[in-house]
Amino acid sequence: MTVDFYLLNPAGNITLLVETPVEKRDYKAIADRLMALNPKAEQTGFIGRDENGYFLNMAGGEFCGNASMSAAAVFAQKQGIKPGEKTDIVLNVSGAEKPVNVTVSADENGSFQGVAEMPVAKSVTSRKFRFEDEEYALPVVEFNGISHIIFEGSMNKDDAEKAIVEWCDSLGAGCLGIMFADYENGILTPLVYAKDAGTLFWESSCASGTTAAGIYLAEKAGGDVDISLSQPGGILRVIAKKDSRPLLYGSVKIEKKETVEL
Repeated sequence: MTVDFYLLNPAGNITLLVETPVEKRDYKAIADRLMALNPKAEQTGFIGRDENGYFLNMAGGEFCGNASMSAAAVFAQKQGIKPGEKTDIVLNVSGAEKPVNVTVSADENGSFQGVAEMPVAKSVTSRKFRFEDEEYALPVVEFNGISHIIFEGSMNKDDAEKAIVEWCDSLGAGCLGIMFADYENGILTPLVYAKDAGTLFWESSCASGTTAAGIYLAEKAGGDVDISLSQPGGILRVIAKKDSRPLLYGSVKIEKKETVEL
């Protein structure tokens, strides 16, 4: 089959967005093939417009903030946005109960700035996890389409990759991130396991994980938090408030649009 897709760079979290209409049952197979052809890609989503408006469905059914900003940038470009202009794109996103609003502005250099109204967390709890002989008491920030563990400190790479699979099963989550947070130095290192998509990546940046880290800090502080976190691929900023949806700030560059035969 012929597939049209975009390759986008939101803060280094390389994202493929398929524009060709395909059946949901084919998402994983198509995502696997495209990611094999684009080894720098960390995730794949499927975009379009139906009777309910613009949509983004991730290959594993998870929620993804960077992909949401990427999809909004594509739709803004299709609407003919010009440098210096701003527009609101409303998306129905997999793993999100309510539509996600992204305010997109176009830069002179061809990139886009996005401000996404992220979903409110379903819960912020402390859970106990075991890995080998160690027990960890860790905060878990749960969204509808993904959960994140906030881990203040570090873990051996191989151990972390084994632990996230075990802990995802213990939580009964379809998608889990471990956000290794160094708040003192403003650094976040994201590891994300999408069980249903069969992918595990040390991501260059993670928008929902950044949001989770901000929500956890706001919960801990009992007030609003505005924090920017440096990640391997760039910086993401989150404003987490008690009585409103968190705001996630990031940038997106549309690297290319391509057609391939799969």
